[in-house]
Amino acid sequence: MYFPGLDIILALLYVLIIWWEAKHSQLSLIQQSLVGFLWQMPALFLSLAVLFGLDQANDFSYYIIFILQLWHTPVLPFSTLLPAWVLLDKPLYYFELFLMAPLLWSFYLLPRINRTVALQKQKKLNPLV
Repeated sequence: MYFPGLDIILALLYVLIIWWEAKHSQLSLIQQSLVGFLWQMPALFLSLAVLFGLDQANDFSYYIIFILQLWHTPVLPFSTLLPAWVLLDKPLYYFELFLMAPLLWSFYLLPRINRTVALQKQKKLNPLV
């Protein structure tokens, strides 16, 4: 059965779980950025391959966009919220696939960056801390 809107709710739940995991992580900023990079490395590699035209150089080229769609399956319902525009003879969600990996990576780093900034501000306000 299909329940309209449930896919959006589940995608939001996935993003909230990522946020919660990143917020409660005890890793340093460098370690957490490395974890985020390793998490999104396949999508980053495939996105760069398409953007640099390496997808035209081999027989694997037909599958790169499909693999990117599979990689971003948990957050792909967000693409249904975008308008059905066509840019450069490609639908808008095609370009979203290339932006999703860096966005998820930065979304994973935001809680750690916010915590680091808050600690620095706290130390400036109270030198005894």
